[in-house]
Amino acid sequence: MSKRMLLIGLLVVGVALLSSCEILDAITGGGTISAAYPISGRMKMNLAATVWQHNEFTPPDSSSAGAVATTFWSGTGHYNEEIDLFSAYSWNGGDFSNTWFTATLSEDEKTITEFHAMQTQANAWWAYTQVHKLDGVNVPFSHVDGNSRYYRIEGTAARANVTEVEFKMWTPGVGSDSNPQEYILGGPAALTGGTGDYIEIRLDYPTTAVAP
Repeated sequence: MSKRMLLIGLLVVGVALLSSCEILDAITGGGTISAAYPISGRMKMNLAATVWQHNEFTPPDSSSAGAVATTFWSGTGHYNEEIDLFSAYSWNGGDFSNTWFTATLSEDEKTITEFHAMQTQANAWWAYTQVHKLDGVNVPFSHVDGNSRYYRIEGTAARANVTEVEFKMWTPGVGSDSNPQEYILGGPAALTGGTGDYIEIRLDYPTTAVAP
């Protein structure tokens, strides 16, 4: 075999190997992307805020330091790999209604670049109806535990990642959605920032979770 033919043969083999590596990286993310997709999720939050109380018999309403805190109980969801979006619509039923949760992952899965959550819960503390909504951006990966991967931001900086927040609460028969007994005003402007603030998103996988 001539040296020219040998070089051409080696070049063809090299191109084939590179192509197979690119295909493998596309599948596995070069060793950084989870081999499985999330199948369910959950989000918890605790954000210091100015909370208003409706004074039914002695108006005007008054405000005090409080917090917007809840757990969004996502059920089984769906992952769209083309846009890296996990969505759970919805876990309506029982005490829950008007529910949804979505989380968009960065290409390297190290950050949840955008999230949206909504939940109405009846019979909270055996009496109240609560409405919570939270939208935000850029929650970094924290750790893995079993089949779950956690993303978390905490401390006073957490409120800077919030793009929308709503909260209202009432006792049926005393207040209502349009006349809540407790609420916040101004969306993210109501958040005051506290050392105990956090936003935590958990994504659950069908097998043991891996760190991105």
